[in-house]
Amino acid sequence: MGFKIEVNSILRTEENYELEVGKTYPFKKSGSRIFFDDIPVWLTDKNWLALAEISIVSQTRENDTLTGEFRVDYLYQDEEQQAVTNMFIRMYDGVLDPYIYVVSSHAEYDTSMASGVLVRDSLETDGFIHASPKSQLDRVANKFYKDVEQAQILVVEKAKLTPELKWEPATGGLYPHIYGPMNMDAVVKIVPIAENESNEYAIDLSLL
Repeated sequence: MGFKIEVNSILRTEENYELEVGKTYPFKKSGSRIFFDDIPVWLTDKNWLALAEISIVSQTRENDTLTGEFRVDYLYQDEEQQAVTNMFIRMYDGVLDPYIYVVSSHAEYDTSMASGVLVRDSLETDGFIHASPKSQLDRVANKFYKDVEQAQILVVEKAKLTPELKWEPATGGLYPHIYGPMNMDAVVKIVPIAENESNEYAIDLSLL
């Protein structure tokens, strides 16, 4: 009979380390996932800013807390830091967000609320309803929803979704795809959006 071991590849921290290559630092994180001792991992801050490549020197798991030490092997700076940070945001930020985001019209929202589910033609053509991670909302809204009247963002709680949710690759990163009519009781917030003076959406993500 086997058992499952879950392993981290990224250590996200809220500590304000003064990092230097070759030095060791303590860490503490919640959760049961451990790190490989002999494989380098990444260190980021809580906003996915890429800080360094590190090696785990020691680690101890007790209940739901992991403590240990890491050694700094390489520090990210300037353009390289930004490129790696963008990669982390593209790959992981939306997946860990408890919400996904659907751009809709006011009329579609009213119709969907009346029926209890949101149904789109893409269920027939693509097999799913397109949604977006927060980081890609500007791109999605400007590319696909410029002609929508009274556009708004539906903030959807992933845990409340009835149909299957899959994260799949598309332009710009991984996107949430809803494989079935979306139950409207999963919508926890509605945020109206409008184009600016340049006829572009510039969504204030702090409102979501």
